[in-house]
Parts: sequence; C-alpha cells; structure tokens
Amino acid sequence: MNVKETPIVSQRQDEFGQIPTSRFILRVLIFGSLLIALNCYWIISAENRVVWELTDFSVFPTVLFTLFVLAGVNLLLKRSFKNLAFRDSEIATSYIMVSVATALAGHDIIRQLVPLMANPFWYATPENEWEELFFRYLPTWLTVPNRRVLQGYFEGDVSFWQVQYISAWLIPILAWTGFVALLLFVMLCINIVIRKQWVEHEKLSYPLTVMPVEVIANTSKLFSNKLIWLGFIIAFALEVIAGLNYLFPSIPSLKIKYIVPTAMRPWNAMNWGFAIYVYPFAIGLGYLMPLDLSLSLWFFLLTWKLQPVVLTTLGLTTAVGMLNEQRSGAWIGIGVIALWTSRKHIISVIGGLFGKKTDDGIYYLAVFGMIFGVIIMVLFWYKAGLSPWVAASYFAIYFILCIGMTRMRAELGPPTHELHNAHPDRIMVGFLGTRTIGAANLANTTLLSWLAYGYRCHPMPHQLEGFKIGSHFDVRHNRLVIAIIIASIVGAFLSILLHVSLYHRFQFARWGIGEFNHLRSRILFPTGPNFQVMQQVGIGFFVTAILTVLKRRFIWWPFYPVGYAVGKGWAMTWLWFSIFLGWLFKRLLFAGGGVKYYRMMLPLFLGFIFGQFAAGSLWSLLGIILGKNVYTMFP
Repeated sequence: MNVKETPIVSQRQDEFGQIPTSRFILRVLIFGSLLIALNCYWIISAENRVVWELTDFSVFPTVLFTLFVLAGVNLLLKRSFKNLAFRDSEIATSYIMVSVATALAGHDIIRQLVPLMANPFWYATPENEWEELFFRYLPTWLTVPNRRVLQGYFEGDVSFWQVQYISAWLIPILAWTGFVALLLFVMLCINIVIRKQWVEHEKLSYPLTVMPVEVIANTSKLFSNKLIWLGFIIAFALEVIAGLNYLFPSIPSLKIKYIVPTAMRPWNAMNWGFAIYVYPFAIGLGYLMPLDLSLSLWFFLLTWKLQPVVLTTLGLTTAVGMLNEQRSGAWIGIGVIALWTSRKHIISVIGGLFGKKTDDGIYYLAVFGMIFGVIIMVLFWYKAGLSPWVAASYFAIYFILCIGMTRMRAELGPPTHELHNAHPDRIMVGFLGTRTIGAANLANTTLLSWLAYGYRCHPMPHQLEGFKIGSHFDVRHNRLVIAIIIASIVGAFLSILLHVSLYHRFQFARWGIGEFNHLRSRILFPTGPNFQVMQQVGIGFFVTAILTVLKRRFIWWPFYPVGYAVGKGWAMTWLWFSIFLGWLFKRLLFAGGGVKYYRMMLPLFLGFIFGQFAAGSLWSLLGIILGKNVYTMFP
C-alpha cells in the first residue's frame, strides 16, 4: 500500500488572512497563551504528582481533549452567539501553539532540565568528589550553586515566591528560557525550509494531523456521527472501569493486558519483557497509518525484541548493551537520507540567497534565521565554557536526529517515538573518546543532557505538523510563525517557572543525579574511541540505507526504514500489539471493500482515540484535585 493512502478527512478552508491584527492578537495569541498556561500547569502537576505518561505519546491526550472540548463549546457559540464564536483557523492556530508549548512542559524536556540546575550542588559529598571534579566547569548563570537556597527546593513545603528564592533562580530561569526559545527558533527555521519539499513535493501523509483537522473542520458532523460516539463510549468505558478497579479493587476489570513470561535465558535478555496489551487509542492510530508503515512498525518491534535473545544465545552479551547506538545510527540515517532526498529543494533555496529567487521569500529569511540562531547558540555555550568545535558538533548531530524524528512522524505517524541514551555527546565520546573532548566540555554537555533524554515529547515535529494543519484552514505562514515563536517563549518560561515553583511546594526534585555520576566516571576514567559504538552506529545507518533503497527500487517490498528506526523502545513494548490490531482491521477492510470501507469505518477508530484520551485526561485531573495517585492509562 502506498504511503500516501491515508486521507485527510476534510479540506475545508477558512480565510484567516482577512482577520484584523487586533483580533489575531486577542483571539489567537492571548487566548492561545492562556491555554498554554493551563495545559502546562496540567501536564506538570499530573506528571509529577499523579501520573507519568501524558507526554509519552505523539499526540498529547490533554491537548487533544482540550481541542475536543473547545470545538464542542465553539459549536454551541456558533448556534447561539455567532459573533463570539472562533473561526476554524483561530482554533487551529491555538491548537498548534498549545501542542508546541506542551512538548516543552513534558517530562522529556523541561522536567529533565530543571534538576540539572540544582542537583550537583545538593548531592555533592566528599565521597563522590563532585565539587573537586567538575564544579569549576558549571556556569553559575545557568545553575543555582547556593546550597542554603536549595534547601526549600529539595525539602519542599515552602513557597517559591520569596525574595531569596526568586533572586537565586531568576537569572538561570531567564538564561535557559532564552536558550530554549532560540533552540525552537532554529527548529522552526529548519521546518520552514523543508516544509514545501515534504508537504507539496513528496506529499507525505502526516497521519497525526487527521485528528485535529477533523475535529476543527467537521465539528458538527463529528458530534452527530454514531460510529465515532460508539468508539468513544467503548474506549471511555474501558478506562473508567480500569480506573475504578484501581481505586476500588473489589470492582472487576476487563483483562486486556498480559505479560508473556520471559524469566528464563535467553528470553530474559528482552528489555521490558514481551507484552500483549490492548490500547484503543493505539488501535486507532495504527488504523490511521499507511499499511506498509504500520506493518513495518510492529514487525521491527519483534525483530528488535529477538536481537538481544539471539546475541545472548551466541554469547555476544556486550553487543546487547549497544543496541541504542544502533538505533541512533538509524535515526541519523533517516535524517541524512531525508536531507539528501530534499537536496534539490535545499539547493534552490540556497541559490535564492545569491539572486536565483524562487516563489517564496520566507525561505530566505528562514535560512538567515537558522544561520544566525546556530551562531548565537554556539556563542552562548562558548560563554558557558564549551569549546566551539564541540558545540558545533553537538548541535549538528542533535539537529540531524531531530530531522530524522520529524521525518518519521510526517511519514509514519507512530503513537510514540523514543530514543533513550542517544545523546550527541555519547556519540561523540564513542567516536573520539573522553580524553579528546576534555572535562570542561563533558561537564557542559551534561547540562545539555535533557535535550536528548527520550525524544518523545519533542517540539520540532509539532511545529512542522502545524504548517500541515494550517494549510487546511488557509492560515498565513507569517502569522503562524509568530504564533509558534510566542508559544515557544511562553511555553519555555512557564514550564521552567512552574517546575521550580511546584518542586518547592511538593518536593518532586528527584531527577538528574545519574547524569552527574556518569560525568564523574567519565572524568575519573578517561577513554579513547569505542569501536563497538562506531560499529553499532554504522550498522544502524547501513540497515536504514539498505531498507530505503529496497523500498524505492521494489514496489512490492513491504518494510520501511522508519519502522526499523522507531520499532525499539520502552513504549513500543506495550503498544505494538494494538498497532498490529489497527493494521489487521485496516488490512481486512481494504481486502473486503477497499478505500470505501476504510473511510466508512474511520470515525469508529477516531472515537477510540478521543475516548481513551478523554478518560485519561479526566483521570489525571481527578488526581490533581485529590492530590493522590489515580489510575494511569499507560502502561
């Protein structure tokens, strides 16, 4: 099945360009910023106090639930108070803003950053020698070295809003806000450059945009469709029953989660075991994916599971620990191949800088913005103590990984995408060794470790998908760019501030210790190049390249390299079977009635997604209100 098979349910447009500037500021920027504040508080409170999984997914449950509620309220406004109703383009832009900002608030980004600002100074002891080994390399304007001030942060039950705390944290908060906003600005510039190639030339399917586009464009039909409500009720009821069973064990629950025993060798080499779990939302997302891509995803999950079993059987246990490097090579391969495929477009854009103009001047502003942003980032970290060549290499690897991940979402639309332990500095250490990089550079790249914690809630693909969503509602590029920049600044500042404030109140500061223990080992035990790391990165890159060639040369070849790159991971361990079910249902419908049957049943599977996300969001709200752990929908 061709990658372009997934339909966008509606192509209706709404003239956004005619909206006056005052309305754009009030109805989009200000309203979007208010939604950002609410969602950031929701996510940060829920993931730290009651549940852990709200930003594990490609589409954030709370954001989609907010959109669902907003669309319903707006439908009522259109019928009763038409002048107060939002236009489709305004809702779409607000959704994009909240998605980008929520990515920052999630546990793979700011939640990992904030502890790095304080942990080394609180957990340093004479035994671990942190102070002697690397304190001198940590810039004081990016950290909080005052141990007395940190007492409230680590012990909790105090208000952050006191002069002593605010004055100690203010400069690091502002400095990190500026860097995060600059980082997202560079991502935005990259997305602007590659957007036309991926959207208009290659016509990638962007499966994850189907849901918000359908909610916004077809609200009335959506709320009156019986199939979508059937799917919603089934998924919602399953979550409610499971949640009640968690709170009141005497209430029976449906057994839709099963772990296959893998305690015996060599099966115990499987990371996180072998799970057969049923998640309605993942079935729905699997249904939205192009068939070959969903097949690739669950097939390569099985191959990744079998790799450590085979290696352990052969006695190659050392290689088992290097599989993350193999995935890093695959992600880099996806990014490099995506850039190579786009080379003609990129060359034409660069040519326009020297007089060969094409049809859209925004590309040239984006190129200049990207160059300017990268230079400022390198200077920023040079001021912090990072060598320019290390900073440039670090961000080059990082942005290639980000481009690879963004490509995966545009092409595949997986329920989740994660890559743990794929820090650019880890790849650099593998190829160069710690002796070459040096202690000062290692210390500063440790402060950047939050960038590559897991890549699950990452803002770059949400930016690019925003352009795809905006194209359905005639959202002007310049205003969408402004909205994303505002969302980046507001989201970065609020996410950092709320984490710091809530940590002072509830004592959540428990992350980031392992990074500094790892830094200690790197400094105490310097190493040279690691050829096993090189080998595994090379294998991942090579397999990705081979799969790409096979898919492009032979139309019958079913496996996409994107499935190989995304297939391994903690979250995929639990989601693979549901993706398989989505693939199976779609396959059977295509075999029985073709595209007609697929489109006829699409609302049912959208209902699965909306229903489980709505229930999961409501359970998290209940947990925040009660201040206690409640049922979590994942894993």
